[in-house]
Amino acid sequence: MKQIKIFIILIVSSLQLLAQKYPSPPASPNRLFYIQRSNNAHTVVYDANFVNAKTFHHENPVNVYWIRYDETTHTQKLNAVEKALAYGVEVERNAKEKDSFDVKIVALKKRTLKVKINDSGKPIATMQINGIEGQLCKVFVQLENEDALKPTVKYIELFGKNLSTGEAIYEKFVP
Repeated sequence: MKQIKIFIILIVSSLQLLAQKYPSPPASPNRLFYIQRSNNAHTVVYDANFVNAKTFHHENPVNVYWIRYDETTHTQKLNAVEKALAYGVEVERNAKEKDSFDVKIVALKKRTLKVKINDSGKPIATMQINGIEGQLCKVFVQLENEDALKPTVKYIELFGKNLSTGEAIYEKFVP
């Protein structure tokens, strides 16, 4: 029994350390999802970009930027290399649904997201997560050789919500 208590304490402590290492970005009404990586706590954020209350900016419907967690927490634009090779997005208007967009993250073009307004009037990004149509909330990227100029992706985890039930859904895959 004592060993079980020690094990539980270790697990809870480990989860707390992970939570400290990877803080959740502050809530935003325009938040679509965010990406965190194993090499540091800096976070890439994807927010909906509107021209007015609920109309997407048609040429740039997704605003992508960093939240840097160092001495001072601050936002920063992606640089040209980050946009072109990793975190930038390619966007096309969705031909079937008015005011929705098909979005691909440059480094993961095999997966298409749909950015739209849900029935509650909130912007969301949807995609297939473990075979279920869901709202994407968070992406975690586990890197190998993290100190290299071009790290290798070991695996990617997708965290979301089932669009039908609201239950949490999850997928882990090797790109």
